[in-house]
Parts: sequence; C-alpha cells; structure tokens
Amino acid sequence: MSLEQVSKFNAQHEDLIHDIAYDYYGKRLATCSSDHRIKVWDYDEAQDQWVFSDGIKEHEGSVLKVAWAHPEFGQIIASCSMDRTVKILEENETAPKLRWLRRATITTPACVQDLEFAPNFYGLKLATVSADGMLKIYEPADPANMGSWGTPTDQVELASGVKEPDGHFCLSWSPSRLQPMMLACGAGRDNAKIIRHDHTNKLVPCEVLPGHTDIVCDIAWAPHMGRSYQLIATGCKDGHVRIFKLTQEEANTRKLSAWQSATNAGGVGSGPGGMTGGVGGSAPSKRKGFKVEMIADFGDHNAEVWRVEWNVTGTILSSSGDDGMVRLWKATYLDEWRCMGIIGAEGS
Repeated sequence: MSLEQVSKFNAQHEDLIHDIAYDYYGKRLATCSSDHRIKVWDYDEAQDQWVFSDGIKEHEGSVLKVAWAHPEFGQIIASCSMDRTVKILEENETAPKLRWLRRATITTPACVQDLEFAPNFYGLKLATVSADGMLKIYEPADPANMGSWGTPTDQVELASGVKEPDGHFCLSWSPSRLQPMMLACGAGRDNAKIIRHDHTNKLVPCEVLPGHTDIVCDIAWAPHMGRSYQLIATGCKDGHVRIFKLTQEEANTRKLSAWQSATNAGGVGSGPGGMTGGVGGSAPSKRKGFKVEMIADFGDHNAEVWRVEWNVTGTILSSSGDDGMVRLWKATYLDEWRCMGIIGAEGS
C-alpha cells in the first residue's frame, strides 16, 4: 500500500538537511543543515502550507540535531553541531526580526550527536550524547534564567575507549510518568541500552536491547498510553528496524535475601536499596528491572535505517532509510507488526 504525499515545501537550505523537528503541538517546524543554519517554520492553516518564520546562524559547523522544549517553558530550541557546542535559543516574540536569541552556549569535548529535552514533568532538562560515548543531562540553575545552563547535573559513559571519528550515539527519553527517569541509548556498534539511576542515584547502563549487528543509528521510546509494557524501536546500519517490548519485573531477590541475612545476623551494611541496615533497620525498597523481548525485526529497507519515530499514541512507527522510503508499521489485532504503508522520496 502506498500513501499520497501530504505536503511539500522548499526548506531553503544551501546544503544537506540533517534534522527536522516539530514543536509540541505540531504547528511549528525547525530544520537544521550543513549550511550552519537553523530555520523555523510556522504552519498556516488557511493556506495549508509551511511559512518561513526566521533563520538562525549560531554555529560554525554543520548543525546535526535540533529539539524543542515543552511550551510550558517558553519557545525554546536546543541545537548541536560539529563545532562541539550546544546552543540554547529562545524566541523574543516582540522583536520584528532576529527573534531567536542565544541564551546559552554549552561547550563539549567531543561533537554532540543527539540531544532531546526531557518530558515536562521532569522539569526543564536536556540530555545530550556525544561521539566520545558520554551521556550528559543539563538543566538551568535558575529556570527563569535561560542563561544559567552550565555543567551537567548527571552523566554516564556509554562506551569506553571510543575515538570520536568512530563513535555514533543516539538517545530517547522514557515518556512514562509511572516510571523513574530513564533513557534508551544507542551506544555505538551493535549496542543499545536502557539507562537509569541505581540505588545511589547515579546513572548506570542497565538492560541491553539485543540483536543489532551494526551501528544503531536511531532509537525511539514509544508513548506509554496506558499499556502494561513499554515499546522501544531502533533503526540500524545493518538495514533493520527492530521493536522491543519491555515488561517490568521484580528486582534481583538474591540481593534482598543477602541483605536480610546480614540484618538477622546483626550486621551493619548498605542494602541494595541504598539504605544502611542493622538490627531493626528498614528493608530496602525493591527496584524493578525489565524483561526485554524483541517482538519485531524488519529488513524491508535493504539499506541503512537512519530514523525511527512513533506517532503520539505509540501505535504507529515510521522509519526512513537510504532506500529513499518512509515505511509505516502497525500491530495487528494479534499483536503482529506489519508494514501498513510506504511513502516514496518523490511523494508517490
């Protein structure tokens, strides 16, 4: 089944477009390119077309990614570039032109390859992952002052000994309000991981998403929408789109039993929940991990898969690859994932 082209517009960039990002409402669009520029577009419903709003040149290298913050924090964009900087931009709606102002510049030791704002219920947080394998989380010291972005508040190394030219990393926040803060990360060659806090509140790699045989180019965590499980999709250089099902399970009971034995013997120590125990101490709270299952594996692109993205309900997955096609995937009533449509590069 082929789908008809919805709309087409000239992005007016002078070089390769690396990323396109919608705002929260899908009414604004930001594009970034190797021409060092970001362009912002507004959707005109009356004319049914995208209208150019503003052009931004803050970087001295190819702009690789652009992301919108939740609108409750204002009209804020973050971008990363080959110049090893992350820019925080805020719109001044009263200005007639040059409306986007640089509020902060974050300099990094290696090129940042992906970035994404956290869901709004975590506050104004920005996650970045760079070519040296470092995942970092930033937030402004004062949410009312967009110039107060500084050193990362949290960080973890996804892969050790990675040389910058060889590194390729990507990330996606968990959108669930019912779970602790987590991210899914493509961690270099044939590797994807879940990242979350341990009992000491330190970010650590946890579950592995198996089956990849080459670099994970993109990763996307599906909106939760009341399911009893989580879905994560990956796009890989090996030409495959994979969907993983994460089901919550109890923490390792052996750690809890060992802590209980030490407590009964009158010992004092640190339990798996990060609490100090002895006679009469409080039992550590159980921390839950995930059972990971790969429930779909598609090689239909027959070429490198660059991007994967879920719709707002997490029921349809789109993927795009070097074959010049966007493919749409949806589960049947038997929970079997199938291709439901194909959009060609020429819109046919």
